[in-house]
Amino acid sequence: MQKTIKALMLLAAVALVSTGGQAWGANPATISVTVTIQNLSVSASGPIAFGTVIASSETVSGSASTVTNDGNVTETYSLSLTNPGTWTAVQAAPSAAEEYALLAQFNATAPTAVSFTYLNHALSTTSTASSGTKFAGDQTGLSVAAAATRSLWLRFNAPTSTTVTTQQTITVTVTAAAG
Repeated sequence: MQKTIKALMLLAAVALVSTGGQAWGANPATISVTVTIQNLSVSASGPIAFGTVIASSETVSGSASTVTNDGNVTETYSLSLTNPGTWTAVQAAPSAAEEYALLAQFNATAPTAVSFTYLNHALSTTSTASSGTKFAGDQTGLSVAAAATRSLWLRFNAPTSTTVTTQQTITVTVTAAAG
């Protein structure tokens, strides 16, 4: 019996030496790897119609655009506009013919006209990121959780004078970035 045990131990030692000193298990190990692709997506309701306005007047939209984070990560919104026809957006009170201002504010309910400031709310043709003050009312476009919504209100400051008296379309673009 002792000879048999010694023989088995010798066989085990030879097996370890012949495999480079590694012992092999009979069962494999597995690792589960998961991944989720980042999805940046935003949607906005519209259109927003101001109707007919008087030159040199300012008007807050009668309804908000609902901006929704349709992605799967926290997003920060940037806003810009595209000028219509011969009008030019300014980031101050319009002071020349064919100049207008369009201001945007994230707010749960309709804000007053005076709650908009040119410094923090005026849109331009350059995309500008939301912050704790930029485009902020009682809501912000900063760090919006997935599936969350924001109400975006607009204030239009009409040109002091214009030769364009037909309906104009100003396109507001909302862009989402992670963060």
